[in-house]
Amino acid sequence: MRIVFMGAPGSGKGTQAQRLVKHFGIPQISTGDILRKHLSEGTPLGLRAKEIMAAGGYVDDETMLAIIRARLSEPDAGKGFILDGFPRTVAQANGLSKMLSDLGTPLDAVVLFEVDNDQLIKRLSGRRVCELCKNVFNVHTAPPSVPPECVPGRSEHQVVQRPDDAEDTVRERLRVYEEKTRKPVSGFYSYTGLVRTVDAEGDIDVVTKRLLDTLSAGGGTLVSKPAPKKRAAKRRVAPQAKPKARARKVVRKQAARKAVKKKPARRKVARKRAAVRKVARKARPTRRASKRR
Repeated sequence: MRIVFMGAPGSGKGTQAQRLVKHFGIPQISTGDILRKHLSEGTPLGLRAKEIMAAGGYVDDETMLAIIRARLSEPDAGKGFILDGFPRTVAQANGLSKMLSDLGTPLDAVVLFEVDNDQLIKRLSGRRVCELCKNVFNVHTAPPSVPPECVPGRSEHQVVQRPDDAEDTVRERLRVYEEKTRKPVSGFYSYTGLVRTVDAEGDIDVVTKRLLDTLSAGGGTLVSKPAPKKRAAKRRVAPQAKPKARARKVVRKQAARKAVKKKPARRKVARKRAAVRKVARKARPTRRASKRR
């Protein structure tokens, strides 16, 4: 199973990806995680990305695709993978398609997590992080008063709101996602028959069931995969039927030609007979002439 997870920030795609990791036994591949790993290990790709980031730029598509390719070549990705939040642009989607085609591992599905914008704003702007234990809470759904406890010897959490979780920032992030990622990238995949849309609102377990049902309904495979067999069957039958069709066509043409030829012949015979009758009438003596005699 090779899947791409698409969804706005706060849509829960990361949580669902972790659940599918257990269900299918395939790795979750997050570009942010593997980029941080390359940076920490000082790999050539990590150093290249670090140089770009140090200059204040975004890591280019070529570097990101190279990082993804390196990750997919690892043994645990042999049975499949979940790309969490990648690709984010049409260029990345196009590059990923070409790369997977070269590797002989095409995608089975592109899952689009749909959540109402008001719900997303509520989820993200209500998120809080404990500075001590690093646990994430939500003032609306999972406030800091609920378990787990904080660091040993302390039960009260010291929570803060990240700058990118402020409501105005969240609205801008959602606008950019809709404009730069959701519309163009889902449009890119819409012609492939890969897109599966999942309602990601509600209880986590319910969303997981919807996700699994959606993947099962699609078979986890390209919608167009069985079609070549049907087309091949039609092509095998067609050559046998063509000679018969041609023969029937030839017979019809021959019959039409004969009919055309017969018409002039019949007309000629009719004209001859009419001429004979005319001559015969002229040769006959009239009644007055016979009486005079």
